[in-house]
Amino acid sequence: YSQEDREMMMDSFGSVGGSMLSLYLSVTGGNDWSVYYIVMTQIGSFYPAVFLSYTFFFIFALFNILTGVFVERAVAASLPDREELINEERKKLLKQVEELRALFKALDTDGSGKISKEEFSTHMKDDRIVSYMHSLGFEMHDAEHFFDIVAEDCKEVDIDTFIEHSMAVRGNATALEMRRQLLQLAKVAEQLRVWDTERCQICRRLCNG
Repeated sequence: YSQEDREMMMDSFGSVGGSMLSLYLSVTGGNDWSVYYIVMTQIGSFYPAVFLSYTFFFIFALFNILTGVFVERAVAASLPDREELINEERKKLLKQVEELRALFKALDTDGSGKISKEEFSTHMKDDRIVSYMHSLGFEMHDAEHFFDIVAEDCKEVDIDTFIEHSMAVRGNATALEMRRQLLQLAKVAEQLRVWDTERCQICRRLCNG
């Protein structure tokens, strides 16, 4: 190699500090990496291969880090804020309450502020009311059973009770509701077992007495 190449080699890699600076410049755009590569080819094939490996892995790692940062920020930006979610749920609940108030007023034809089972059953014969309830998420397979659930077996139901209980039975059953029903059934079954045991004991005492 020429004296010029030797001088450039010493300037770029003649010391630890110079070597670190040259490597830094080669991967950050401070100087073209091909300049150092051409100089290294004058002293063999080993150092050029090491230099290429260094630049490749540095750029590959840098791109991975930058990509990860951008993706993380993009995902974080696309996720809705917690307060925004709370506000959206609150708006949804308020909208549902207003819809149920409108439904209650449509069912309360006499304006008494309460709905009787007779009023409810009469309105369930109107396809428009049934369609409207279906649009709100109510499946009206059994009108009387639905009213009994909402009114809790009372003959009449006021607007607050109607809204509260309608919200509870609206839509499909969730896993939590199914679990609660299973627990209630288990309690009822246990109570029936206790009563059956007591009945058998009373029958034995009567027979032995």
